[in-house]
Amino acid sequence: MVAVHRLPYSLAFLLSCLFLAASARADDTSSDALMAQLSAHTPEELAEVLDRAEAWSKRFNEYGDRPIAIVLHGNEASVFLKGNYTRYQSIVDQAAKLDAFRVVDIQICERWMGNNGVRRSQLPPFVDTVPYGPGQERALIDAGYQRF
Repeated sequence: MVAVHRLPYSLAFLLSCLFLAASARADDTSSDALMAQLSAHTPEELAEVLDRAEAWSKRFNEYGDRPIAIVLHGNEASVFLKGNYTRYQSIVDQAAKLDAFRVVDIQICERWMGNNGVRRSQLPPFVDTVPYGPGQERALIDAGYQRF
């Protein structure tokens, strides 16, 4: 009789442990949160990062929850200017495709934009902006993002 009364409590305890373990795993950003860092800040380097991101995404059978963060705060950001679309069409189209499938999240520094006279309307809609690129990179690393 005592074992019968303990069974509901044991099941409740087991279910609680499973729920807490699943919640902790879902909150773990360090395992799959990635950030690409560019050092040369060239269109060629950006194209290489996008190619690596695309190759990386093809290894999985599902679409990811967290795209690879790509924070641009140098001359490579000019690739996305409307006036440069013809010259960099292949890079912009690849970035748009990867953004649509949540493989990458392109973020451009607003300080770089201001220093270069770039308005938001000159950028494609899929590109996000952040106040300060290097600060955004630090914040992502502090949040558990790993370098890609």
